[in-house]
Amino acid sequence: MSKEDHMKQLNYELTDLLTNEIKDQKSILGISISTHGGTHIVSELKEDIKMTKTELAAASSSMVFLSSKMLNDSLNQKSSYTLITGKKRIILSILTDYMALIAYLDRELAELEGLDFYIRSLRKLAIKMSAIIETSDLIKEEVFVALKRAIPNALVIAIITKDGLPIKVQSTMPEPIISAMTSAIYNLAGILLEGGLEFSIIGGDHGSIIIHELDESRILAIAVSEGDEKILRSHIAKIKTIIKQ
Repeated sequence: MSKEDHMKQLNYELTDLLTNEIKDQKSILGISISTHGGTHIVSELKEDIKMTKTELAAASSSMVFLSSKMLNDSLNQKSSYTLITGKKRIILSILTDYMALIAYLDRELAELEGLDFYIRSLRKLAIKMSAIIETSDLIKEEVFVALKRAIPNALVIAIITKDGLPIKVQSTMPEPIISAMTSAIYNLAGILLEGGLEFSIIGGDHGSIIIHELDESRILAIAVSEGDEKILRSHIAKIKTIIKQ
């Protein structure tokens, strides 16, 4: 079976699981699955969600990243789920070793059946889907993993939303600071260019930072101990290749 066939089979298996879960639970309005780096994998939505699939993936991955880090840093506990309650909807997000799940629930129906039921049910679904993803080539091709392989000497790799929220960060600098600064530079450059930024280099004699657009919702920042423009251009070429995959 070819690589493309494997990915089609993976998508079919995951979509089938989501479809059955939504069909069996009337209160579930939609479910989206993404990688830790905020890349959309698969989603099934009953209602018309205004966010695009990439926006939803980026936002949900950022939500579970921040929630998990907050719980770990404050209580030294691993996050099981995050529950957000609005007037009409409830959002339940779950982080596993290989993916992030976000589910939209009808609040009235979900509370009638009991939220504990949905937490257990969706955690079980997330674990099952994570096991399928673990055995696939998807994780090897996940943008964060691919970047670490392509640029092994990177001192910082940060994937953030264009609004400045961290999605996945490997850095000695606090996540909120590097995320806010990357977003600010990206947006200021867009204003100065009177259009969207493709990439930017902040160069030093012995180190540089590359800021590159990933997609309509995400930005990438990579710091390397290189000042040579040819090497930096080579890194940018690698980034572009990974993004196009």
